[in-house]
Formats: sequence, structure tokens, C-alpha cells
Amino acid sequence: MQILNTITLILVFFLLFYVVSALTSKFLARQRATVLKADAFIEKQQELHGQLIDVREKQPFKRSHLRGARNMPAMTFSQGKSGLRQDIPVFVYGDTLANALGVAKRLRKEGFSKSNLYLMAGGFRQYTARKNR
Repeated sequence: MQILNTITLILVFFLLFYVVSALTSKFLARQRATVLKADAFIEKQQELHGQLIDVREKQPFKRSHLRGARNMPAMTFSQGKSGLRQDIPVFVYGDTLANALGVAKRLRKEGFSKSNLYLMAGGFRQYTARKNR
């Protein structure tokens, strides 16, 4: 019985950690950029002719990406960001919102305004999963 209580306690801890982590990510994302659902993200990017940045690694990018996206992996982002213009909106997506969040933080530190930064809610993984249903 004691083992069952311990396992339950561990599971509750992990669930609580997951919920707090997700809420913190969403809060931070909204502080750093405009977060849009996938369809609105794509429509807004096409409307504003913004710079579309995919922060996933090379292999996932090669398999599938949004049309017109440039691959600038999050791990090496500081090397490739020199080609980004601050006067044109930047649309950033990764596998998840958390992947793009770190890049948004770096861009804000470099002087990009929150009004010119957009993030895809849920990320590319969630977008493709919903699209393939």
C-alpha cells in the first residue's frame, strides 16, 4: 500500500510540474511576442510579408517546413540572426512553443520590438498533427 501511495505522489508531482511549466511558457511567450494559433500565424505572415524563421534542427526542417521559411536552428541561432531586419516582422516557430520562446528572448535582447515578433502557439508539431487528421 505504501508503494502505491509513493507512486501516486510521484505522478501528482510530475503532473503539477507539467502544468506549471506549460503555464509559465505561455506567460513568458506573451511577454516577449505575439502568440498566434497556427492558422492565424500563417495568415498574418503572408499578410505582412514577414521573415519566417524555423528554429528546428536541419533534419526535421528538410523533412517538412512552412513554405518560405528559413532554417536557423535555436542552438546556433546567434550565428545566423545577422540577416534579420528589425523593421520587418519576424515570425518564429519550432517543434513547440518553448523552442521558439528562447529565440524570441534573444531577439528582444537584440532590440527587436514585441510588436514585430510573432510565435506559433503549439509549434509546428501540433500544427502538422492537426493538419494530418
